[in-house]
Amino acid sequence: MKHLLTLLTALLLMPLAALHAETASAAPADIAWIHAWASAAFGAGRSESSVAPAQELFLAANQTPFSFTYDSNPSTELLKTCAHTVELQDLPDCVQHTASWTDGATHLRITAVVSAYKSFPAIEWVLYFENQGKRDTPIIENIQALDVRLRTGDRPATLHRIAGDNCSPDAFQPLEIPIETTKQIHLAPVGGRSSNGTFPFFNVAAADQGLFTAIGWSGQWAATLDRQSGGTRLTAGMELTHLVLHPGEKIRTPRILLMGWNGDLQAAHNRFRRLMLAHYAPQLNGKPVAIPAFSQCYDRYKDTPKWSSEAGQIHAAEVAKEIGLESLWLDAAWFPGGFPKGVGNWTTHERFPNGLKPVSAACHTLGLQFLLWFEPERVGLGSQIAHEHPDFVHPKEPSDKDWSKTYGLFKLDDPMARRWITDLMLQRIKEYGVDWWRTDFNIDPLPFWRKNDAPDRQGMTEIRYIEGLYAMWDEIRAKNPGLVIDNCASGGRRIDLETCMRAVSLWQSDISCQRGAEDAHQAQNICLSLYLPLHTPCAWNADAYELRSCVTAGLVTQFDFLNPGFSIEKAHALVDEVKSYRKFWYGDVYPLTPISPAADKQLAFELWRPDLKEGIVMCFRRSKCGDEAMSLKLHGLDPDRQYQVWSVEGLVPKATLAGRDLMTNGIVIHLPGPRTSDVIHFRDVADRNKGTRP
Repeated sequence: MKHLLTLLTALLLMPLAALHAETASAAPADIAWIHAWASAAFGAGRSESSVAPAQELFLAANQTPFSFTYDSNPSTELLKTCAHTVELQDLPDCVQHTASWTDGATHLRITAVVSAYKSFPAIEWVLYFENQGKRDTPIIENIQALDVRLRTGDRPATLHRIAGDNCSPDAFQPLEIPIETTKQIHLAPVGGRSSNGTFPFFNVAAADQGLFTAIGWSGQWAATLDRQSGGTRLTAGMELTHLVLHPGEKIRTPRILLMGWNGDLQAAHNRFRRLMLAHYAPQLNGKPVAIPAFSQCYDRYKDTPKWSSEAGQIHAAEVAKEIGLESLWLDAAWFPGGFPKGVGNWTTHERFPNGLKPVSAACHTLGLQFLLWFEPERVGLGSQIAHEHPDFVHPKEPSDKDWSKTYGLFKLDDPMARRWITDLMLQRIKEYGVDWWRTDFNIDPLPFWRKNDAPDRQGMTEIRYIEGLYAMWDEIRAKNPGLVIDNCASGGRRIDLETCMRAVSLWQSDISCQRGAEDAHQAQNICLSLYLPLHTPCAWNADAYELRSCVTAGLVTQFDFLNPGFSIEKAHALVDEVKSYRKFWYGDVYPLTPISPAADKQLAFELWRPDLKEGIVMCFRRSKCGDEAMSLKLHGLDPDRQYQVWSVEGLVPKATLAGRDLMTNGIVIHLPGPRTSDVIHFRDVADRNKGTRP
C-alpha cells in the first residue's frame, strides 16, 4: 500500500520543489529582517536598530515577544533578573534559536525554541516552562505565547480573517474588521476545539504591510488586538492559565507562527500557502501528501445494513474502482452500538465477522487505499471502554446535554490511559490494514478540562490533554510511515497549526453531511485556501456543477451507486475530469470575484502553478444568479509570454494570448443558465511539462 501512496504523490506533486524554490529568491530583504528580528527579540545580542537598516518594520522588536505573570509580577521584570543563554544552530531550512531564562530564586526555567526560516520571511516558536527546583513554583498565570507590538501608526488597519466552522454556509467565510483604538478585538473558539466558530489563522494589514499569524493549539486558545497610541498590541495564548508547577514538571505553550509581508496582499497569501506546503503539510517521501479520490457513503447509506457489511464494502470498493476513485472510505458504520452510542466499542459488529482485513485486502488488490473512521476521544454510554475502563474517562454529569449518548471524554491527559488507547489504535490500524486513519471528535472538551482543575492548577488538564493528543498522533505516524491522518472534529472544528502539521482535513465542515451545499463548498474552498492548501468537502452526486464545486487538492464522493439508475460511465467521465484539477490546488490561488455562498452570486477563482506554467479558472453561475457574463483578469503570468486558452465546456474559444492581455483585459465567459459552470485552462505555449492539454 505504501507504494500506491508514493505513486499518487509522485504523479500529483513531482514539480513542487521548483515552486518552493521560487520563494527562496522572492524577498531576500524580508527574509533577512526576520532573522535579525529573531536575534533581537530573543536576546542574541542584536539591537532593534540593526533589524531594519532600510525600512521601518511592521513588527517591532521592543521586548521579548511573549509575556506572563509570575508570583503577581510581570515577566518583563522577572526576565531582567534571570540567567539568560542563547544557542544558535544552522539547519538546512532555518536558523534555530534556543533561548533560556532561569530564575535563580525559584529555579523556574523558560525556554523558547525558535525557528527563523531561510526561504520565507517567517518565524515560529514554542515556549516551555519547567520547574527545576525542589518545591512548587509560585503561580504562573496569563501566559501569552505571543505578545508583540505592530507598527500600525496612524494608518487605517484591518484584521483579515475567516470564520471558523459552525456547520453552516457561513463557515470559513471572509471577515474584515477595522482595528480601532476604542474597540479591542478578542478571538477565541467555542468549547475547546480550536476552529469551532473562530479560525486560528489571520492577517493584520495596514496599507501595504502586514503580519500573518497562525496559532498551533488544538484546545482553547485566545488572541487579542488592542490598538494603542502609535501601535497595536497583539497577544495570543491559552485562554486560561493560573497554575503552579510541581518539582520536575514541564509544560509547553501554543506554537506561534508569524510571517511578515510587504506589497500585494494576495501575493502574501500565496507565499503563506507555500510556507504551509513546504514546512507544515504532512509529507510522504519528502513531498506534501497527495489526497486521493475517495468513495464513502455513510450519510447516504448508514441505515442500509447490506452496505455496512463485509460483502457490501467489498462491492463498494469494486464500484469505486470502476468509477475511477482511488480509496474506499468506511466511516462510522462498523462497530457495535453504531454512531454515536457505540463510540468506545473499537471492534467490528456482526456484519463484519472476519474483522475489516478482508475489506482492506480487497481494496489493496484493486489498487485502492482504505480509510477507516475512529473517534478515540469520546466514550459512548454503555460502550466497552465505559464499562471496562471508567478510570480512563472524564465522565459527564447526568444533567449535561446528550447524556443519553455520551459517557465522557477519554483521558488523554492521563499517561496510562493515553498509552492504552494509543496501543489499541496501533493494533487496529495494523489488524485492519488501514492507510488513512480518520480521527473524529464530536464533543466540546473544555467543560471536562476546567472541571478537573484545582484552583491553583487552572489550565493544567488542558495542557496535558493537548500534549497527550500530539504524542498519540506522533507515535501513530512514526510507527506507520505510510499512514496519513484525517483530522475531523464535527467537520472542521479542530484545524490549527499543530493539527495541520500532522493531518489533513478531508471533511472541512459537517455541511457536507447533507445534499445541496455545493455553493457553500465553492466559497469555503477558496476562503480556506487563502491559508491552507490541503482540505476537502464532499460531493453527493455525479454532476459536473457539484463535482467542480467540491474538488480541491482531493476529492470525496457519496455517490448513490446502489441505485439501479446510477450511471458508472457518467460518473467515471466526471471523476476523471475533476481529478485532473487537484494538482492546481498545490499552487497559488486568486479569487477573481467577491467571495460569497449566496445563490444569487457568481463565483470565479484562479489556480496557478508557476512551476508548471499552467493553471485553471473555475467559474460558477449559481441557481438564483441572473448575471450571465463574467470578465476575469488573471494573475501571476509573465506579461511577455504567450498562453494557450480554452475551456472544458467550450464557452471560451481556443486562443493564444499574451500574458499581458490576460492580466489587463482578461477573459469574458458567458455561463448560459442557472447552476452552470465551466473550467478555463491556460498554459504557456513554450512549456514542455506534461500537463493538461486542450
